[in-house]
Amino acid sequence: MKGFPNQVADLGKLSEGLRCVVQLIEDGSNPKDDGVLGESLVRAGVIGTGHTPMPVERYLRAQRLKTKDRQSFRTSARGLRELYRLLGLIDDTDERVVVTPAGYQAAAFAGTPLDPEQIEFWRRLIRNSSHKGGDASASHPYQVLLRLIARRPGISRAKCALALEARDDTPEELERIVELAGLQEDEIRKRIHISKSNWDNAKKMIPSFAEQLSDVIKTGGTYHLADIPGGGPAEPAQPARGAVHRRPRASRAVTPITIGMAGIADRDEAPVPPGLDPATAAAAIRMRLNRLRRHNLLVRALAARLKAAGMSLFENPFDVLAVLRRVSILSEIKTLDGTEEDERERVRDALAQLLYYEAFVTAPVVGQAVIHKVACFEGPISAAHQAWLNRSGIATIWMEGDRFAGDALAAGVLGHYLEELR
Repeated sequence: MKGFPNQVADLGKLSEGLRCVVQLIEDGSNPKDDGVLGESLVRAGVIGTGHTPMPVERYLRAQRLKTKDRQSFRTSARGLRELYRLLGLIDDTDERVVVTPAGYQAAAFAGTPLDPEQIEFWRRLIRNSSHKGGDASASHPYQVLLRLIARRPGISRAKCALALEARDDTPEELERIVELAGLQEDEIRKRIHISKSNWDNAKKMIPSFAEQLSDVIKTGGTYHLADIPGGGPAEPAQPARGAVHRRPRASRAVTPITIGMAGIADRDEAPVPPGLDPATAAAAIRMRLNRLRRHNLLVRALAARLKAAGMSLFENPFDVLAVLRRVSILSEIKTLDGTEEDERERVRDALAQLLYYEAFVTAPVVGQAVIHKVACFEGPISAAHQAWLNRSGIATIWMEGDRFAGDALAAGVLGHYLEELR
């Protein structure tokens, strides 16, 4: 089972900790020093003073009398830096700590309420975070957790630790941990050769993130997927006579005209990033609105094709869900700015969103109804990225002029509905 730092799970405190890191760097100190960072974290209230609360300075004086290996704030600082590194918030591989743009954004959230903007920021970081095990295989533990809960609704918090047992993101690994989740905890630990203390540590962090992001609903000691990210509980599947989809209740029925309204009107506004001067803020607004408009025009183009094929359309939280009685097409739309870095980000986002949405859309499905996953891009993406998405059952399509093109999987999935892909 993969280890995972478990010192701080509270998202607000994680932002406060990043602010400590940034402040230390600005003051000329080195947060790579466990003692320097640890004392700063204690003073900021990110980590506590132990089981017995006491004044901060008194606690620090007592800790300094111990040898360094027994100063608990040093252990906490080291673990928190590891977590920040896993989330892509810092790079501490050299002698000095470098804060990434995402790290500065997290630090800017310190002391502010956990609003929708922050929740989406943390959701994106956590779901995209990959983690390597001792055999160098990598998985996305948060995505594994959501898929595990989708397959085992009502799973206990303790068994959520299995999200760190998956060696990779393959369907075979998911099946293995789903099977393990059906066993008693003692039997699970015996089979995967893990101590109780390590098992208890493994169950702390990732379920806590899912709770704070409202991606899961906790009832007593059990978990179900939320109906939408940040939304309410999913309705349980009910027995039925055929393979019929029930759309998630938070979604809304739309037409090719009413779908993707944001950014279409000239009066629409976009939020201004904090701390920017007026000229930079104005440029940022124009860039956001331009990309949002392109995104939603692409949403409408795809929706029009699917509606013409006789499908019913829904949106929220997904871009487009097109439904017939025994088949659904679940689509995420991504614009591109032409850079390799942007393509990587958009491809990763499409994968994570479609896998998550498939889970909560699949939960209400009865019988053998089929969901096809489609990632739609503004232009063609690399063959390597197409193949990577295909391995997760995701077809890729893109615009060429005023028509859609796609890979071989897309032709098979959408050929019946989009004439240009036949």
